Amino acid sequence: MGDYLFRCLLALAAAVATVSGASVSDASPAQEQALFQGVAGLDTRAVVTLAYFDRSGQGASVQWPRVAFAIGDGTLLLTAAHCVDDLRERAARPVAAEIVVISPYYGDAFGFEIVAVDKEADVAVLRASWPAHPALALATAEELAAARRLLIVSRPSVRHEKPYRLGRRTRGELLPVIEADGTLPNQAIQLEGAQKVTHGWSGSAIVLPDTGRVVGVLGQINRTTVRRLLFLRMPHVDALGCGIESIDALLGQHGLEAVARRPVPPLETIPDGLLGFSLAMDCLEALLNSDADESIESARELTGLRPESARTHLMRAYGAAVAAQDANAPVQELRAEAAASFERALVIEPNSAHAHAAYGDFLMESGRNAEALAQVEAALKIDPEEMLSRVSLLPLLRKTDPNRAFAAGERAVACDPNNPYLWFHHSVTLLNLDRPEKALDAAQRAVDLDPNGLFYSPLADALTALDRLDEAETCYRRMAERCGCQSCWYKYAAFLVNRRKDRWVEAAEALEKAEAKVASNRVSRRQMNGLKLRVLEKTAPPEAEDLVRHLLAQSPAEPQYWWHLAAILRTQERYDEAVLAARKAVNLNPEGWYRPRLANCLGKAGDLAAAEEAYDEMLARHPERPLYWYWYAQFLLDYFPNRTEEAAAAAEQAMAPSDSDWSVSHEDLRELEARLTAEPIAQ
Repeated sequence: MGDYLFRCLLALAAAVATVSGASVSDASPAQEQALFQGVAGLDTRAVVTLAYFDRSGQGASVQWPRVAFAIGDGTLLLTAAHCVDDLRERAARPVAAEIVVISPYYGDAFGFEIVAVDKEADVAVLRASWPAHPALALATAEELAAARRLLIVSRPSVRHEKPYRLGRRTRGELLPVIEADGTLPNQAIQLEGAQKVTHGWSGSAIVLPDTGRVVGVLGQINRTTVRRLLFLRMPHVDALGCGIESIDALLGQHGLEAVARRPVPPLETIPDGLLGFSLAMDCLEALLNSDADESIESARELTGLRPESARTHLMRAYGAAVAAQDANAPVQELRAEAAASFERALVIEPNSAHAHAAYGDFLMESGRNAEALAQVEAALKIDPEEMLSRVSLLPLLRKTDPNRAFAAGERAVACDPNNPYLWFHHSVTLLNLDRPEKALDAAQRAVDLDPNGLFYSPLADALTALDRLDEAETCYRRMAERCGCQSCWYKYAAFLVNRRKDRWVEAAEALEKAEAKVASNRVSRRQMNGLKLRVLEKTAPPEAEDLVRHLLAQSPAEPQYWWHLAAILRTQERYDEAVLAARKAVNLNPEGWYRPRLANCLGKAGDLAAAEEAYDEMLARHPERPLYWYWYAQFLLDYFPNRTEEAAAAAEQAMAPSDSDWSVSHEDLRELEARLTAEPIAQ
């Protein structure tokens, strides 16, 4: 009776700790370490962390770390199959993924490969790239059958909500065995009453408490609520995992038994191993918490500690690139640091397709397209299947060599016809080459392959180019609602502004939703301000003027804001002031696209000679832009009704095919043609 009461009191104490928010796994670190020290043959440095980080079109990201442990001579690792399954599935996305194992022995990050997986038993075997490592020995089925208690050894995460905390020290829990020969392979071992083991412990070693030899891999927990003491219902957690028989069978199927049973060779002393491990975890934790300053600082320390490690330099590059995304940070300095870190990593490992692809993505994000193309092509030369580079190649070629982009797109979709990303980019190329029908077909293929919203943008663009505006609007709206990101709502708002000129209120609502997505930061503040000024110009000119003058007070040398001010003043019929603002924009950037507004404002102000001179200048600089010819034709019809032949010639140039940025809408061309064919008005 006394023993029962004692166990009830223990359960009650655990429940109180849980309810009060105390971290059970952090309750007694000294006792945990003493427990490990009492286990012969248990080297806790064998327990390692699997980390995933990548580069994609949205920058760098990191996924939740996983647990694994070394066996045999240390070159093989065991973990739960579900700990690596989702990492493998991510390869289908256009990312340059780096999945590494971080070792507390080496204090460094290494590559690994997945060599065997048994999903039914939920166990996987990995091979690390290091030559040797502290490891755990494997037990036998007979030893497992005789066990009454087993020890779970892990290095799990501490906190699963922001601010996230990743585990640095080894943790464990000794539990009684319910069953050790379960009929389900992934539940062959069942341990009762876990208080510390929780989510994030998957992949941990299950070992014999006297020898430290491995009998299984933790795969899951089973959480139930049972009546423990009078009226109190207590949480009850069982820990489940595969057994040594499943591990031996998987090793045997792949000829790995000898390596897995081989003893650890003599190991050299690695200085500052635990410090390097802690710094790597600091960097990962900071990236998870979006703490750019901490991520870059810990990565700098890590590269100082391990200067010849390519992966530590990649972590530093990622940290610097993330830090550079902060508008208040020294962006140019951080981008230079990221570039230098990528280049250092490639000096150490020049044949790393991942490093080339990630660096190429970073350069593309920085607008250094020619350099980015060189890195992408280097990645594909090493690994033709590297997904991010396969996808990035098409937009990079589109910016540098459109004809080559078309040929590369045709090859890409022929070789991989089920990849929506390739159809997406090929559609954009076709649209830029003024082939809207083909672009529509390619965009529709992308949407058919993935109808969740991401690929509606080129479909909507192609429909717009074909003057199918109702269908285009449906696609833009669907894209914004299904994806919901800042970029999609911005594109929908821009469509309403540019093509639905009576829908200013809806455009303002869409833009407001885009502005609310501050966390994504996929549209620059400058772009957002520009579209907002265009909306306010039509809906609230005084408010628009207040905003643009505020922006100019902050950035007086920004020509785009002067350009917007000219339009706002023009709307209020303050034409002389509008001319001054437009002239300021042109003077700040003579090569920019601000001269047409100056010409228009000069015409409105009555200075027709100066206006025509401005039109002549802009057409001399850019005769290939149909939109410029359209504006000039309108100018002639507005102010020189007798020069209809010149207006008709300009209108003909306005109908020429061109890049979509400078093409004239079908609606505007129809209105221009109607003006040209209208009966002259009697004077």
